[in-house]
Amino acid sequence: MILDVWYLAERRNMSARDRLLRWGAMTVTLLLAFLQPALAADDGEKLPPYDVQGLSHTKIWLPWVFAFLFAAVGIAVAFKNPHRASIERD
Repeated sequence: MILDVWYLAERRNMSARDRLLRWGAMTVTLLLAFLQPALAADDGEKLPPYDVQGLSHTKIWLPWVFAFLFAAVGIAVAFKNPHRASIERD
């Protein structure tokens, strides 16, 4: 990829300033891409994701049943025959 950028820069007769700007933009983009996880890391004390006080512990099977039924209906509608007609043709 880097060689492609260099080749295109030479091929288009870009000025030294344009090449420098292109290389700078590519360098900043790559640095931000690789530093993003490090910048987003939170080193503070974290509570465990389980047994949170103040939240009621209930079973969540009912929303899963509704989600499954919704997906089943959506798939059934998607596979219906598109050429069926409610009006009889002569």
